[in-house]
Amino acid sequence: MNDTDVTRSITPLLGAAMAIFVFTVVIGILNGTDLLDPEHGLLLAHVHSGTLGWITLSIFAAGSWIFGAPLPRMLRDGAVAAVVFYVAMFWLDSEPLRPVAGTLMLLAIVWFAVWVFQQRAGQMLTVPRLSILLASVNLVIGGVLGVLLGLQLAGTIDLGEGIAGAHPAMMVVGYLILAGVAVNEQLLGGPGTQGLPRAGAIQAWLFFGAGIALAIGVLFDILPLLGLNLLGEVVGVAIVLWRHRGAIAGAGWPVASERLHAAMSLLFAIPALGLLAYLIVRYSEDIEAAPQGLFLALDHATFVGLLTNAILGLVLFVTMAKRDLWAWADRLVFWGMNLGLATFLVGLIAEESVIKRIGTPVMGTSILLGLLTAATRLRSGSVTSAA
Repeated sequence: MNDTDVTRSITPLLGAAMAIFVFTVVIGILNGTDLLDPEHGLLLAHVHSGTLGWITLSIFAAGSWIFGAPLPRMLRDGAVAAVVFYVAMFWLDSEPLRPVAGTLMLLAIVWFAVWVFQQRAGQMLTVPRLSILLASVNLVIGGVLGVLLGLQLAGTIDLGEGIAGAHPAMMVVGYLILAGVAVNEQLLGGPGTQGLPRAGAIQAWLFFGAGIALAIGVLFDILPLLGLNLLGEVVGVAIVLWRHRGAIAGAGWPVASERLHAAMSLLFAIPALGLLAYLIVRYSEDIEAAPQGLFLALDHATFVGLLTNAILGLVLFVTMAKRDLWAWADRLVFWGMNLGLATFLVGLIAEESVIKRIGTPVMGTSILLGLLTAATRLRSGSVTSAA
């Protein structure tokens, strides 16, 4: 199967991810502008439709792109079905059925991880490939923790309070940062896509180990592991920014492109890491005392700043052949989303609802415009060959 066929094979997955993300964004706009106070189930559906429906399905597509091999159709379609079912169970707040839906999602995650390791055999290892491989391992761990958490909430088992923090810790820090870096590495190119430079390998293993340390530290309340996580994240972010300093500076500012999205994605690792560091240093001994806004700021700096920028960069690359369609939208999407996000983060951190209400619709409508633009281009039937 040639590169164009690989790219064509991932467009249905990207399309499904974008469709699910519309739900995520609409609920986010209504919640962020205080027009809706979502119930617990709807709020969890919002979170998981973003992390699994938008991000993880897109990472599955990115894995296919990075390894230059098509995903099995049953894996692709099964993953979409599992996400929809899982999100529905959260929306309905069905504690008995959530573990069932979570198990189905976990099966898709494990299958993807096995597929990644199979593609690794016989292929040259690069920084994006190593990062996706390690991210898939942490995704499996995070998925297992999520199923166990669901069983605990359903009253089936009791693993203690730590499981409630270990699951999001692994998903946000252990999995998402590695996955986002993998996509950005491929988009920005350089020596890391042609081989495995020592600095790139160290960077990937640092992110991987830091995620493991954080999850174990939160699960068993081992404070030194939280510090070890922070050290790994700081050094890992420093390495990736240093390695790509030239690509970031030369990403074509301010004209929106896949490289500019990748550059901005890496830059958002800085506030994400800063928020994580502050939470660990300030509240490690009593995490429940931390303001909720700080956790929400960390989540959105990662979900939107790091991951959504990276994924929109991938979508821009895939639809490059149709960039002339709605060309005016790309810059509006890039700057609207990122400036809106920055405003939203300030509102969350400062606990100023007015600022949050300003940033939310700017960020949300910009993302919706980006999704509509991408869908229009994908429907045109012409895609760019994978590289």
